[in-house]
Amino acid sequence: MREFFDVCIIGSGFGGAVCGARLSGAGRTTLILEQGNRWDKNTFQQTQDIRYLKQIYEEFEGDGIKVSAGKGVGGGSLIYSNTSLRSPSSVFEQKDKDGRRLWPSIYTRKLLNPYYEKVEKKLNVKQLLWSEVPKKDGIFAKACDAAGYTCDRLRVAIVNCRNCGFCHTGCKFDRKQSLILNYIPEAEKNGAKFRAGCKALLVKRSEKGYIVVYKDLKSGLLNEVSCKTIIIAAGAIQSPALMLRSKESLNNLSGHIGKNLSANGDMFLAGYLPNEDCEVYKGKAQGCVTYAFWEEGFVLQGMGMLPISATVINRIRFKNAKRPFYWGIEMKRVMKEYGKHLLGIAIIGLDGSDGSVFLDENDNIKLNWSMSDKSRKVFDKAIARAKEIVESLGGELLITEPYQERGEVVTVHPLGTCRMAENITDGVVDANCQVFGNPNLYIVDGSVIPSPLGVNPSLTIAAVAERVSDYIAENFQG
Repeated sequence: MREFFDVCIIGSGFGGAVCGARLSGAGRTTLILEQGNRWDKNTFQQTQDIRYLKQIYEEFEGDGIKVSAGKGVGGGSLIYSNTSLRSPSSVFEQKDKDGRRLWPSIYTRKLLNPYYEKVEKKLNVKQLLWSEVPKKDGIFAKACDAAGYTCDRLRVAIVNCRNCGFCHTGCKFDRKQSLILNYIPEAEKNGAKFRAGCKALLVKRSEKGYIVVYKDLKSGLLNEVSCKTIIIAAGAIQSPALMLRSKESLNNLSGHIGKNLSANGDMFLAGYLPNEDCEVYKGKAQGCVTYAFWEEGFVLQGMGMLPISATVINRIRFKNAKRPFYWGIEMKRVMKEYGKHLLGIAIIGLDGSDGSVFLDENDNIKLNWSMSDKSRKVFDKAIARAKEIVESLGGELLITEPYQERGEVVTVHPLGTCRMAENITDGVVDANCQVFGNPNLYIVDGSVIPSPLGVNPSLTIAAVAERVSDYIAENFQG
């Protein structure tokens, strides 16, 4: 017998969890499907074992780009750095090459501010005190100051951090404010049902609204659920893929599905500072940011790295290294001699939305990225500024990804593949995240963000979800 819910939400990250809490709180029967596992402080592991990382991370590789995403109930919040920043006002004024505004006209920083405040309160977002800034970020601030640039403390979603350094593998101490500590418990208290290990395969119309076909990954069985309203919140890679699989069952979908993939200007660098003990693998994931280069289209942030990442980066210094990773005693040697001198630097900027997501003939997700002049200019400028900052303390900048050689990017912040717009000619969903031509079908995640945000996107995605949830609740047709 097919089940019926008022609302079915596909995905449980910063879009899906927020919508789930709000709509279940409005009295709507709500089902949330999540492809990944259910995690908590007892199942998170402080390990770099690739077998564990493959369970909590989902990776997508394509021509010119690699994407890493969180996998499990809570989505990206399980592995994010806690960094919670409002996008600058100018972000919402970005235009395309033809001079048209990328965001729907109603969107401004002022419009989102009340929703930002709502999310910040829920996630306990606070600006760090200088006494709470990890040693590595203090050195980053010192380097910025030596180079003549202002650096400030980040705003983060974390309470009484243990500074263990494992933010990116799930917090075992319930200090990082992942969605499993706030929005998800609220949704369940309101009666929402979560089903982990269930992958949505198809969305199709029905007389009562929509049907979601999903697969129980443990049993292998196919199931169907009927609902009045669907919210797709599977992220900027999986959401367009699901829409493409469902295009024959839906009405007149936009040709923009899967297009306009932004990497949010992500690039990960490291500085080698022989005169500084950075302890890059200790403390909060991130602690400081400089906005000194915002007019150039990017920000720079201090960034932590686990030892396995640090040893990979150090291979750049060992030109004759024969192995991709160092392990055991060899890892300890490399970290003692070189790793402790690494300063992690994250670039986030306004790239050119140069990529796409599509399905091959076997229905597999594929990505591609072709570096535009806009993106390359942003990355080249950011690398030059990072080099200047690192060299101010007598260091050497290490470029940790094959950007300069092959024009490839690595991102943990994919955006834009089902973007918002004023009309179907320019995007996939309207200002309320409703799919053009398909009433009561919504997409609410990073895929709807129509431009790079220039900062970590989680807070903006959640703020948009808060706003859209209000709209859906007010306009629900039972």
